[in-house]
Amino acid sequence: MICVNEEVEIIKLTQSSASGAVARAFVIPEAAPTTSFDLAAAIEEIRPEGEEIVVVAANHSVATQIAQLAAVLMHGEQQTERLVEGMFIPSSTVSPATALQAQRNAEARQELIEEFGLYDSDQVAEVAGSSANNRSATASRWSAAGRIFTVNHDGARVYPRFQFGTDGQPRPVIANVLDVFQPYGLDGWETALWFTTASGWLDDERPVDLLTREPEQIVEAAQHLFDEAVQ
Repeated sequence: MICVNEEVEIIKLTQSSASGAVARAFVIPEAAPTTSFDLAAAIEEIRPEGEEIVVVAANHSVATQIAQLAAVLMHGEQQTERLVEGMFIPSSTVSPATALQAQRNAEARQELIEEFGLYDSDQVAEVAGSSANNRSATASRWSAAGRIFTVNHDGARVYPRFQFGTDGQPRPVIANVLDVFQPYGLDGWETALWFTTASGWLDDERPVDLLTREPEQIVEAAQHLFDEAVQ
């Protein structure tokens, strides 16, 4: 806070690190004998090089409210700046085709989540009827045994729900497909999206739609996938 004279005070509200814009407020008591000359002199004293917002407030209460609003606005600006920077992909490092493929992959993942949902470890234990104190034990045991697979989502390991039957147990066909995929090093999302993508070996149906009706054909389709890759 800067005291211009006995009546006029200047409060620096906030500053944006992104743009360098500064917001300041004058606090002027209603009864203060402040002249326009005083205000002009005060503005000259604090004027920075660059963009500035100057607010004249009648009292400290008003100035405090303005300070809070300015902080919210500046915080929003900084969040937007960080979001844009995070989404920016230099053209020299990623080709348009790669960026398009990444976008399609992200959209496919979102569609899978919306259609089938994901379980965390606690939910796996719940639908399986487990009473173990360690709520992650059931999912961890099944995953280690190759009966189910995980995907990473929002920094957590989760399980596509279509892997589980109505009894909460892993569908046997999942383990059979994972056994076929194991030598080829597919990650969780690649496996999940294979299940939700139409296959020519299944008359253009998705494996996920045949889990109960034709599990054997699903395993054959998985085998044919890598037969083609080897050729």
